[in-house]
Amino acid sequence: MKRIVYILLMAMGMATIAPMVSMVDNRIAAVYAVDAKAKAKAQREKEKAKRQKEREKAKAKALKEREKAAAQKKKEQAKAAADKQKARDKAKAQQAKAASSRKATTAKASKPAPKQAPELSAAEEKEQYMAQIAAIEKKNRRVINYLNRDISHRLGFWGQIGYSNLFTSGIGYSAPAAEGLNPVGFKNKDNGFVGGGLGLGYQLRYKQFLMTVGAEFNFYNSVMGISNGDNGAFALQYGMQPYANEMIYHYNFAKLNDKLIGGFIQVPLLFGMELKKIPLFWQAGVKVGFGLLGQSTIGGVYSTTIEDRTLIDGLTDMYKHSLVTDAALSRPATKVNFGLNVAASAEVGVNLDEWVKATPKLRVSLFADYGFLNSLSYTPAVGAQDIPTQMLVAANPLNFPVNSALATTSAQAAKVNPFLVGVKFAVWFELPRKHLETSPMPAKPQPRLGVYAYDEETALALGGASVEVIEQATEKTKHKNSNRQGVVKVGRVPEGGYRVSATKNGYYPSDTILHNVEEFTYDTIKLPLKRIPAPIVYTLCMNIYDVDTREPIEATARMTSLADTIALYTAQSSDDGFIETPLREGDYIARLSAAGYMPKEDTLHFVRDTFDLYMQHIKEGIKVKIENLFFATNKTVILPQSEQAMSDLANFLLENPSVQIHIVGHTDAVGTDEANQILSEGRANAVRNDLIKRGVAAERMTAEGKGEKEPVADNDTDEGRQLNRRVEFTITDVGDEDIQQVF
Repeated sequence: MKRIVYILLMAMGMATIAPMVSMVDNRIAAVYAVDAKAKAKAQREKEKAKRQKEREKAKAKALKEREKAAAQKKKEQAKAAADKQKARDKAKAQQAKAASSRKATTAKASKPAPKQAPELSAAEEKEQYMAQIAAIEKKNRRVINYLNRDISHRLGFWGQIGYSNLFTSGIGYSAPAAEGLNPVGFKNKDNGFVGGGLGLGYQLRYKQFLMTVGAEFNFYNSVMGISNGDNGAFALQYGMQPYANEMIYHYNFAKLNDKLIGGFIQVPLLFGMELKKIPLFWQAGVKVGFGLLGQSTIGGVYSTTIEDRTLIDGLTDMYKHSLVTDAALSRPATKVNFGLNVAASAEVGVNLDEWVKATPKLRVSLFADYGFLNSLSYTPAVGAQDIPTQMLVAANPLNFPVNSALATTSAQAAKVNPFLVGVKFAVWFELPRKHLETSPMPAKPQPRLGVYAYDEETALALGGASVEVIEQATEKTKHKNSNRQGVVKVGRVPEGGYRVSATKNGYYPSDTILHNVEEFTYDTIKLPLKRIPAPIVYTLCMNIYDVDTREPIEATARMTSLADTIALYTAQSSDDGFIETPLREGDYIARLSAAGYMPKEDTLHFVRDTFDLYMQHIKEGIKVKIENLFFATNKTVILPQSEQAMSDLANFLLENPSVQIHIVGHTDAVGTDEANQILSEGRANAVRNDLIKRGVAAERMTAEGKGEKEPVADNDTDEGRQLNRRVEFTITDVGDEDIQQVF
C-alpha cells in the first residue's frame, strides 16, 4: 500500500505532501501491528484449546485401553479355564478310547480271521469266461436284430380337398290331395360341392407294410334339390276358409334347394403297402367319426296364384289370378344333427422323395371316403310336418315358415351317407431310432504260470532263487525271485512255448525246461536245484527296511570297492527286502535305490554279519546330502570324480519332473565369515548350473549358501571340518506323480 501511495504522489507531481504521506504510512503501520497482535493471541488460544482437546482424547483412549485390557484378561482367564476343562475331558475320552480299543483288540483276536475268496481254478475261469461270452453274444444278437429291422416311425400332417356330398335316401313325401285339389308331396335330388379336411397322425412302416392312425376334421357340402316331379317344381295348394271350395291358393316353388353343411371329427385306421421298386403306395381301412357341425339353408323362388271357382261360370279362361310371381325365398340356416359316422376309406398315391430332396417324406395321393352308416341323428323341428313348408291358416297367406328337408317328419326314415373324394397332400417326419451298439467281447484270460524251485536233495523250497522265463516267440525275458516258499508267480502269460530255468547262489543252475502254455491253464513248473559242494564261505547279505515303518523294501544295491570305487555287484532284493551278494570279507560301499525312496550310500566293513540298512521314503521336507561331490580347494569348480553323483542326481530329477529342490551349500569355519558365505553360495549355484546343463528345468531348483552357520560336526578336527564342507538339497515339492528312483 505504501508503494502505491508513493507512485500516485510521484505521478501527480505533489512532492509537497510527502510529510502527510509519511504520517499516513505510520498510521497504517500501527494498525497493522495491532492486528498482528490480535491474530497472534487468537492463534495461541486456538493452540491451547487444541492441546486441551488432545489431552482429553488421550485420557479417554487410555481409559478405553485399560477397559479393553481388563476385558481381554477376563476373556483369557475364561479361555484358560475352558482349556483346562477341555484337556481333562480329552484325557478322559482318550482313556475311554484306549479301554475300548483294548477291548476291541481282544475281541478281534478271539475271532477267526476272515476267509479270502479263493482264486478261481482254470476250469472255473473258463466256465466264467464262456458264460460272459454267451451273455454278450445274446445281447449283441438282439442289438443286430434291432438294427437290421426294416422299420420306421413317422409323425406327420395332411390336408385334403375334393368333391363332397351328403347322400340322402328315404327323404320325400307323397299323399293324395283333397277333393278338387292336386296331390301333395316332394322329392329330392343330391348334388355335391367342394369339401376337404385337415389331419395329423402317426404312421408305422415295417418293410413294405403301412399302418396309419390319427385324427382329422372333414368338411362336407351338399345341395339337395327339392321338387314334386320331373318339372323341377314343388307345389302346394290350400283352400282358404270359409271359401275352401270356391277360392284355392296355389304355391309354386321353383329352384328350391336345401344347402347342407356337415363337419366330422374322425379317427382313421388304415393299412396298406409302400412299394420299393416304384414310388407308389396304397392304404385302405375305416374312419370312425362324430358330427360336430350340421346346418341347412333353404332357398329358391316361389309364386302364388288364386283359383276363384265362383268366377269360372261368369268368365271364360279368367279363373286364375296371380298374387306373387318369382319372389325370392330365403330363410335363416337351421341346425341339422349328425351323429356317428363310420366310413370306408381308400387312397393310392406317389412318394415324392426322389424328386423333392427334403428331410420330411412328401406324399400326394387320390383318396375316397364313404360313410356306410346313417349319420343323421333325427330331431324334428318345431312345427315340422311332412313337407319342408307350412301354411299359416287364418293368417297372411304369403307368410310361411320353411324347414330343412332333414327336419321334417318325413325324415324319420331318412339316411345320410357322407362322401368325400379328392387329392390328399401329406408330410411325414421320420422319428429317430434308438441308438444301440454291440458290446465288444471280453479279452480271453491269459493262462497263468508259476515256478517252484526246490532243493533236489532235501525237496525243500529254495527262497530267493532267481527264475528266468523266456518266451520263445518273442525272446522276452522275465526275471523273478522266489519267495521263502520257493514259489515264483510269473502271472498271466500269452499262450505258447517258454524256456524256464532257475539259479541260486550255492546251487548249480537248473536244467532249462521247455514248456507249452495252453489256454485256460494254471501250470506250476517244478525246478530242482542241486547244491554246489563247497566249503562254507560267508558272503555279504543285507536286509533293506523302511526307516519309519521298519517294513522290508524291494531295493537295488550297487556294490563298489571302498578302495577304488570299482563296481563289483548289482542285486535286487526279494519282496522281503533281503539281498544276498557273492562278496566276501572286505570293505565296500553299498549304494541303495528304491522307487519312492531317497538313495542311500553306506560304507560296510564285512566279516560275517548280515547288515540291516534303512532307507528314507521320499516326501516334502527331506534333506539329502550329495555324497561323493568334490570341489577344488576353496573354489566352486566341481571335480571330475563327482560325475557319478551329479549324473545320478540329474537322472533322478529328470525321471521325476514334479519334484522341486532347494540346494544349500555349507563350509567349515576356516576363513572369514564373508569368504565362507561367498564360497557356499558359489558351490550351491555350481551344482544348480551343472544340473541345468544336464537338462533339468531351472525353475525347479533354488540355491543358497549358508557358509559356516549350520555345522554338523566339530570344526576343531579335520574329520569334523570335512563333514561340515558339504552340499545338501531339500525336497520342497513332490507334486502328484509317483516318485521314480533312478539313483
